[in-house]
Amino acid sequence: MFVRDKAGRQPVMMYLEDIAGKLDETMDHWEQYLNVATGELESLPDGMYLDADEELVERIEASTDYVHLPNQYDIHEYRIMEQFAETVSDKQKQAELFRALRGKRPFRRFKDELNYFRLTSAYYDFRFLAFMEIAREWCEDNGIPYRAKER
Repeated sequence: MFVRDKAGRQPVMMYLEDIAGKLDETMDHWEQYLNVATGELESLPDGMYLDADEELVERIEASTDYVHLPNQYDIHEYRIMEQFAETVSDKQKQAELFRALRGKRPFRRFKDELNYFRLTSAYYDFRFLAFMEIAREWCEDNGIPYRAKER
């Protein structure tokens, strides 16, 4: 759990939508961090850094203000796809979505089925809500104050 730093500062209030949006950018070989003092969300390639990244790497390593965001392995997008398929009321569409997940190249095939059944928008809305829940849990686990943006 995040605690006050030596200067007695508390983490800044974060919008769940901002964190969820950053989770949406998660990909192989990239790590993301929140600077709890400023609210800045930063991304870094994992391992091989560009010269421009060196300064950020040094800041992250030298500071206790940075907290690592969930990565793709923490997010489990495959499970999110399964959960979405479970919500599809049309049993034939549901079966095809599950078949896509069980075959080769499940991510590609699942997205092809979403397009075919015109469920892409519904899936991405569902996925964003799942990312919001991951962001909420992450904030609570790390003592980061949060709220949702007003609509």
